[in-house]
Amino acid sequence: MIAKLTRSLTLVGLCAGSPLLAQTTTLDLPRANPDMPWTAGFDPSVADVFNHNQLTMRQSCDVVYSWLSAPQDWPSWLIFVSDVELGQPDAPLTVGSRFKWTIFGIPIETELYAAEPGRSFSYTVLFDGQPVAAQSWLFVPEGTGCTVITEEVGIGEEARERSAREDPLVYLAHELWLASLHFVARNGARVVN
Repeated sequence: MIAKLTRSLTLVGLCAGSPLLAQTTTLDLPRANPDMPWTAGFDPSVADVFNHNQLTMRQSCDVVYSWLSAPQDWPSWLIFVSDVELGQPDAPLTVGSRFKWTIFGIPIETELYAAEPGRSFSYTVLFDGQPVAAQSWLFVPEGTGCTVITEEVGIGEEARERSAREDPLVYLAHELWLASLHFVARNGARVVN
């Protein structure tokens, strides 16, 4: 399934003109944002795999953050996410909040370690209860718009294998995630029901 998905996303990347080999740890590490929040054990300089993506959007950082910080809504605008279950559905997400979700058919659990409205949203990815990756989002004001930066650090055997293959899957998924976030944020701030 991962091979089929990689081929599909590679085609998407080719159609979009994305440089598939530009998303390697070696090439991305110099792009690491020094303001990005990281939790212990997930510093990019010691990562087995590291990815960096960014997109400048016309919407304010608060508007974009309102969509990203509501994972329960991700399946409505992010094609490769489903089955989001918040640990405490009626409580706002804060540092320490956990939620389960499925990405590309793979069930995972995450725990937030940064949640600063309009500024950062970051979590560790747990697989079988163990942290294997961290994804961090940083929102940087650009005039009336916002540059959204996402970086992911992976550790462990699977991350080392992905890095050795220069696998474009994470790069392309993050490109699609940013494009989808940009598209949904054009509607203005997410309305809380």
